[in-house]
Amino acid sequence: MLNTKQNVLKDIVRPFWPGALMLIVFSFFSTLLNIVPPIFMMQLSERVMLSRSETTLLFLTVIALFLMGALAVLETIRTKTLARIAVALDERIGEQVVDQINRRQLKIPDSSKSQILYDLNSVRDFIAGPVVLHMLDLFWVPLLLAVMFLLHPLIGLAMLVILVVVVGLSIGNQWAVGSDIKRAQAASGEAIDFGRAILQSSDTTRPMGMIPPLRRRWRAFQSDAIGWHFLASQRSEWWVGALRFVRNSQLILLLVIGVLLYLNQQINAGAVFGIIYISMRTITPVTAVTSSWRAIWSFLMAAERINAVLTSAQENRERVSLPRPLGAVTVSRVVLTPPNSETVVLGDVSFALRSGRILGVVGPSGAGKSSLARLLVGAWHPRRGNVLIDEHDLAHWDEGRLGEYVGYVPQEIDLLPGTVAENIARFQSDDGSFDGHSVLEAAELAGIQDVIRDLPDGYNTRVGPGGHVFSGGQRQRIALARAVYGNPALLVLDEPNSNLDALGEQTLGRTMTLLKKRGATVVLITHRMSMLSFCDDLLVMNAGAVHTFGPRDVVMNRLPAYRLAPAPQLDVVAAQ
Repeated sequence: MLNTKQNVLKDIVRPFWPGALMLIVFSFFSTLLNIVPPIFMMQLSERVMLSRSETTLLFLTVIALFLMGALAVLETIRTKTLARIAVALDERIGEQVVDQINRRQLKIPDSSKSQILYDLNSVRDFIAGPVVLHMLDLFWVPLLLAVMFLLHPLIGLAMLVILVVVVGLSIGNQWAVGSDIKRAQAASGEAIDFGRAILQSSDTTRPMGMIPPLRRRWRAFQSDAIGWHFLASQRSEWWVGALRFVRNSQLILLLVIGVLLYLNQQINAGAVFGIIYISMRTITPVTAVTSSWRAIWSFLMAAERINAVLTSAQENRERVSLPRPLGAVTVSRVVLTPPNSETVVLGDVSFALRSGRILGVVGPSGAGKSSLARLLVGAWHPRRGNVLIDEHDLAHWDEGRLGEYVGYVPQEIDLLPGTVAENIARFQSDDGSFDGHSVLEAAELAGIQDVIRDLPDGYNTRVGPGGHVFSGGQRQRIALARAVYGNPALLVLDEPNSNLDALGEQTLGRTMTLLKKRGATVVLITHRMSMLSFCDDLLVMNAGAVHTFGPRDVVMNRLPAYRLAPAPQLDVVAAQ
């Protein structure tokens, strides 16, 4: 199943092979100890019942109980070892996977990214679950089968036939319903994604009366999933019925054979009872593994996706650590398409911006301004062309290292679960601690002391589910403090004043001016003319291309309507 060119996951799990071999050895001894009860019954029949010796009974009982205690210890060790392997593997690959799915080079949909996070839990739970224990026991089913042949060849042959029939019916069932189950899972995934989208947009869709049609659309996706599942269950009815018949009848068949052999004095009464126990121990791992083919298939698919992510992580070699940039930006003939799309949103865009300058970016809706912002901060990778930060291509920077020198306020503000201080500090510390001085400095630079003062717990106010509900303006201003944390060399602001009042805009202008004095480069995307007074340069975009670029006054003289038009008419002016 893991058929990628480079099986990185296999290399990662190689250190766990000694533990896996130890589990196989423990499973061997566990299988041997599972033969103790039938041997005990045979000894009772041959020795105790004939000799009527209570001493023999006592010794046999003590020995059997001791061995059963050893079996319980072995089972506990096996379970704990699997759980530790699962946790250790998760610790080894978890951070790599989360880091990689958030890199711009990994071009997969967001829904697939969330699926990979679920895959981590699926792999860990599968390894620590009972199916793996049954698979380990499956290694030693031939040993139990050999014991049954030793009891009598006819009993061993009957058990072998039963095992072959069970495996054959299970494979047939999987072949009959495999394609339908795949379609059902795909339809179920669409229903879940659409339902999640409804939940996220309910505050917008509910007031407009969109919930009923959206509910019907979700019902259609859900009905498709249910329909495929129902079709799969119909096709598997015969196979499942045959499997149940064989599983329920195998003990009767073996007992009949055992009794006939006893009547013919070929085995003793203890062997008849031994047949019952050994046959159950033999059939249990086989039926457990064959009935868990969906879980095994899901595990293999999850491992396949994780391996693909880890392979891409191996391809992204560690880059040379570059010094802190000054903030000069050069965009050279860039062609940009969104991830997983062929639609060109920026075509042949070029401009150069010196450090310590404030660039205003204007243009009508759909001109490519937000796409340019994502390009400059490295969220989107250009299809062609280059983006240079201080003469170093953006692709040559380590993303984590470059992020320390970049601030970004997108249009849609995402504050992560935690405290306000942790969000401002960009969650730099794993234990929840942070540099309080830097947080206070960022808050002062962004001018959000009034926002913090009005919060119920100040900097310790919780964000996220069950936390404080922030207004749009508060979210933008906290996001601005997060963006300026650490004195970035490049600050990209995408409509940072869309929810701000006049006082908030003045504070934003003050923040940009202070950053400029510190030598930082600021890119401001705005629809309000009033903000252009803080800018040194002006970039006018239209239809994904650069319409005009240059010093602000030169561009305004070239397009005098910019000076005359009020702020709400900026889109119209930019289109002209």
